[in-house]
Amino acid sequence: MVNTGYKQSLYFGNETSYGSAATVDQPIGLVQSVSPTETNNLMKIRTLGGTRDYSNLVPGKFEVSGSFDYLLQGGAFLRMAIGEDTGTTATVDSGPKIHYNGTTNAYLHIMGSAASPTSDDFPSFTLEFGDDEGDGTKNMIRTYRGCRVNSTTINGTIDEPVKISVDWIGQSVVVSSASATSVSESTVDPYVFYQGQVYMQGTAVTSATVPAQGTKVCLLNSFDFSVNNNLEATWYIAGTCSGSTDLRALKSLIPKGRDYEANININFANKSMYQKFLGSATATTPQTTLAAYQVVIDFVRTGTIGTPGMTDDWMRVVLENVKFNDNAISGAPEDIISQNLGIFVPSAKVYVVDTDADYKA
Repeated sequence: MVNTGYKQSLYFGNETSYGSAATVDQPIGLVQSVSPTETNNLMKIRTLGGTRDYSNLVPGKFEVSGSFDYLLQGGAFLRMAIGEDTGTTATVDSGPKIHYNGTTNAYLHIMGSAASPTSDDFPSFTLEFGDDEGDGTKNMIRTYRGCRVNSTTINGTIDEPVKISVDWIGQSVVVSSASATSVSESTVDPYVFYQGQVYMQGTAVTSATVPAQGTKVCLLNSFDFSVNNNLEATWYIAGTCSGSTDLRALKSLIPKGRDYEANININFANKSMYQKFLGSATATTPQTTLAAYQVVIDFVRTGTIGTPGMTDDWMRVVLENVKFNDNAISGAPEDIISQNLGIFVPSAKVYVVDTDADYKA
């Protein structure tokens, strides 16, 4: 019999230093698909005195990369994409702060500080992709170490849970026929479209801000928000001084400048959003200076943002000082008119309130 996808699993563990294999002990979310790729980068060689065929096939750099999609239940893996969780002090990646002190504490995680971690301190993870068929002759467990998130997209749309798409790069892989690691799965439902609300206003927004009713973006069909860490892998002649790095594996994986992008799609009702695209709330022609806005994406399971409580369970994404880059308003005889706005994002923060005291644990 062939192996089946429902017996596969995908879990991760936080590495204490880049490339040091970690204990795999955390779920990612409700994983919908996973696609890792390993490449030998064979060097094809011909020679004088040979034939028209290749004389040698020599293994080159060993590259590991992949992607996966999951439904968003909690914020722990988002730290891998944003780069840190800095809620308590000015020290980058110092962890969350207490949001509400009660019988059970609620914690506020703040991801996206201006002082992003250095390349050595940017979080990395060990990823286990298991195919446990209950038979050692059929099992295949691939454990990737030295993994970092290259890009992530958060997507919300009507009639669907909130989905996260991840592209990652790894350093190396170990394969075995052991059983998959047993990890406790989250039992909470994923965030869904009707728990969400998008706001847009001109003043700064924090985790405690209560946006005015008039700042709601109404008739919203979908949104997406992407962060790209622009990772650059390095290899060196004779490797490095590290004795733990595989000879053919990459030697470092360096996060460079972050790029953010976002899109919102609404049903068209009036010209107000188009005027903001032109440059201001009153613009009738393209302006030489474009007004900046704070776009706020909230998803609330329980509680009320701005009023801390013990059972709070919510997520807020703040896109800071954004400007609209492109606008498309479609039309067809039998369609509802829609408007899509592309957004350039200079910086962003992600706030998550939950009962997890440490995303690094």
